[in-house]
Amino acid sequence: MEDATPARRNGQVRRLSLTLVDRTRPTPANGEFLGAPERTLHTAVSFVVDADGRPDQGPRPLVVFATGYGGTTTNWSGLYDHWVRAGYVVAAPSFPLSQRDAPGGTTGADYASQPGDVRFVTEEVLRLARTRGSALDGVVEIDEERVALAGKSFGAITVLDAGYNPDEQVAGIAAVIALTGVASAGARFEASTPLFLGHGDADTMVAIAGSEDAYRRARRPKFFVTLHGADHLDAFGGGTTPAEIVVARSTTAFLDYYLTGDPSGLDRIRRATDVRGVASLQAES
Repeated sequence: MEDATPARRNGQVRRLSLTLVDRTRPTPANGEFLGAPERTLHTAVSFVVDADGRPDQGPRPLVVFATGYGGTTTNWSGLYDHWVRAGYVVAAPSFPLSQRDAPGGTTGADYASQPGDVRFVTEEVLRLARTRGSALDGVVEIDEERVALAGKSFGAITVLDAGYNPDEQVAGIAAVIALTGVASAGARFEASTPLFLGHGDADTMVAIAGSEDAYRRARRPKFFVTLHGADHLDAFGGGTTPAEIVVARSTTAFLDYYLTGDPSGLDRIRRATDVRGVASLQAES
């Protein structure tokens, strides 16, 4: 398979762990956990550095990545590190009660709070990046005008609300990537924020009908990649299987087109997904 991604940046991925605390919203009780008056979001901020440990010069676009049910800040880093190596900063929180090590046990009952968590993390990372003396000051520069949301599974459901639910929207985002998700009734798709959907047609955990419905409801520009024969997990790990390569290359091209204005992005999405027996693309750009 021809590599459709320009080799324009090289370096190593560095991760910085942040503990972000939203003191304006509570965490509800969960099992033996009595709840808390705040929401604590452990967040991994990933960016590329050169051989001397220095980050890219100049402000970089930001992608806020929402993990799935039972996830961690890095369980999908195999995929999102492709974006990091392409020059993006990725901030990936784990959610208070749907994370792997949630107090009282992992639960999806707190889902309604997660789009707000994405909004808080986005705003807080941007604030830290511009605040002298903060954990991000002098470490990495972020371009506040170029921000995208991305999510996998339960995280994809979350970012579809954070991107398209008028009551939950993150202000000023440039694009949304939702992998193996479902759009809630609250995601009204009134905004024309560019949307990338990816789903395996053999997914028995979250049926592909969820992404088909989101694609049908969304305004253009929108892209929907079907991974033929792929289940809920095996195309999204960022590895070297044909389906994983399709997802890594096409999502990177999507971000490049809508966040950096790379004119080759649309063609690269089409080329990356034109793999017989592996993937197919629907698009209205």
